[in-house]
Amino acid sequence: MNSGDLDTRVAIKRLTKSADGYGGTTAAKSTASTIWAKKMDISGKFDSENGRRKIYTDIELIVRKKTAETIQDNDLLEVGSDEYRIMEIFDSKHKYFTTIRAIKNG
Repeated sequence: MNSGDLDTRVAIKRLTKSADGYGGTTAAKSTASTIWAKKMDISGKFDSENGRRKIYTDIELIVRKKTAETIQDNDLLEVGSDEYRIMEIFDSKHKYFTTIRAIKNG
C-alpha cells in the first residue's frame, strides 16, 4: 500500500469530563487527534425502530499501525461531517497497517 492511498482525514473524538463549578461534572467531546486513513464504504442498510427509519452505514478505515495504537475503544471517529462508532480494530493484511471497522447510525 502506498502512503498516497491514505487520503481521508479522520478526527478522533474523545469524551472528556470537567468540573462544572457546582460539585458535579460535565461531559463534552473533544478532538484527541487527527489522522490520515484510507476509507472504504462496506455496506449500508435501512431499519425501522419505533416507526422511524434509521440508516446504518459500515465503513472500513486502514491506518498506520503506530497511529492506531493511540485510539481507544470508546473513541468516536469523525469523517467529514459524519460520526462513526468503532466496532472492531484488527491488524490489516498489509504490513504496518491496522484496519478499523466502524458504523454510523443516523
